[in-house]
Amino acid sequence: MGWATKKNKTWELRHLMWTFASIILFLPLPVHIHPFVMMSQASKSKVRSWYLMAWTLLLVELALFGSFLFFFGAMSQGMLLTLGGSVVSYILGNGLLLNQAKPYLKRLEVGEVRPLTWIGSVERQQRLELAQASMETPQSFVTKMLHYRKEINNANIHQHIDKIIRLFHLLEQKDMMEAEKFLVRHGTVINVLRQYDELENTRLHNQITIDSKVKLESVLAQAAIAIEQDVTNIIKSSLLDVSAESDVYIQTLKNRNLLKE
Repeated sequence: MGWATKKNKTWELRHLMWTFASIILFLPLPVHIHPFVMMSQASKSKVRSWYLMAWTLLLVELALFGSFLFFFGAMSQGMLLTLGGSVVSYILGNGLLLNQAKPYLKRLEVGEVRPLTWIGSVERQQRLELAQASMETPQSFVTKMLHYRKEINNANIHQHIDKIIRLFHLLEQKDMMEAEKFLVRHGTVINVLRQYDELENTRLHNQITIDSKVKLESVLAQAAIAIEQDVTNIIKSSLLDVSAESDVYIQTLKNRNLLKE
């Protein structure tokens, strides 16, 4: 288990390699790489606010570089202000990179399960997805499942969540309309996880909370079994449709004397 995701720490460190490189490559000149690192992360995680911030930081870096060239050759007040601005830009830019490291890794984790769509900001998206009571979207469903997998400290529930995500991803690839119907039928799973997470956060270990957690775990286990059967039935129905279509095709070929009996 990693620092911010269910991936291992090696995976997380590999994806934060350029963040660490930006911190290490400190020069007292306006040539820092943090705007480009932030642009790359914004592109991979599809977060618009990070893109805007990266361009702002890049413009600041270019302005500092122009100021450095203008005052180059003499240790004037302007040069001192330029160098001071460079240090401030370095601290601010890399501080922002470190601050977005955790949500960046989480976005990449979701991206490995399903294609990401562009969002305005991570904070706004999290508030929307974790608080909304309306029908789930495929991305919000997976995001919430991964969120509670990280928050809940129960290996059995982790296995149920992994199974449900895998089945949902399989169904989503097979038929998007069926995936949307799946969310209507099984969206309550999110509420079960939310209640379990709230019970864990109470830090109470009396019989009432223990029994409630056991009950919720049992509900989730049964839900995983039901979801597997649901997806199996959908795939079976799809295969029957393909088989019927194939039979019609073969019969058509025979009727046209293009295929021998």
